[in-house]
Amino acid sequence: MKMLMLSTMMFIITGIIQVNGITHLGSECSQAPNSTRNPVYQQNLRTLLSSLAKNTPLQEGKFLNTSVGNSSNQVHGVAWCRADVSSNTCSECLTRSTSIPLRDCPEIKDLVIWASLCSLRFSNTSFFGELWNSSSSSSSNGHELDEPSVFSRGFAMMEELGRNVSSQPLMFDTSVVDVGNDGKRYGFGQCSRDLSETDCENCFGELLTTYRKFVLNRTGWEMLGVSCGLWYDDVRFDGNYSGLTPTPIGSGGGERWSKGDVILGFVAFLLLHWIA
Repeated sequence: MKMLMLSTMMFIITGIIQVNGITHLGSECSQAPNSTRNPVYQQNLRTLLSSLAKNTPLQEGKFLNTSVGNSSNQVHGVAWCRADVSSNTCSECLTRSTSIPLRDCPEIKDLVIWASLCSLRFSNTSFFGELWNSSSSSSSNGHELDEPSVFSRGFAMMEELGRNVSSQPLMFDTSVVDVGNDGKRYGFGQCSRDLSETDCENCFGELLTTYRKFVLNRTGWEMLGVSCGLWYDDVRFDGNYSGLTPTPIGSGGGERWSKGDVILGFVAFLLLHWIA
């Protein structure tokens, strides 16, 4: 029983990690069966990850899903970057984010990653079109606050944006609201393009419901998962973003929250109690 719990904990990875400017917000992986430990599968996995990092930035809307191999050696992957980042930033985000779980969980059958500007998922079974909503993160700039009336107008804009993205050809969209003397608030929303319109809207809805109380009255925040992401700021998303982390969000002094912390904390408590 002790070994079972240890094995389970070893293959759950989550947390906020900075790697050369990329904010790795979280990842989860599961232990590999014997079929995924063979060298052919491992080579297919390396080929897949290299292809996603190289080719996703070249796609319109920066989304790609693909498969490598056959039968028990096949591996399936989906990757997407925030559509306004540069191609170099997209590739770098995917490459660096992947290095963390591959280092800590080398024999993987399933992996989900969400970072500040990109997301990636792969598995030895096909999952294309599936909504992943069991884990996510949110962050804010941590310093500046809006009046409640301003926040309400901005949040309503983001809720409408979440309903509109799914109808866009590339499943991303921007929005803006004029809040008078306080200037303007800008929104950016994007879904993984293999999702249905309904799952895209549900993905946004869950993020907004889960994290609203955490970003209350903040002038800048983001809500991110594997299948969708929302960004909100008092700075315009100009469609030519080339940095490694959003500004001011994630530039230091902010706060972050993750769905699943309480569950993992409880599992850790049980593990420590059992070992003791």
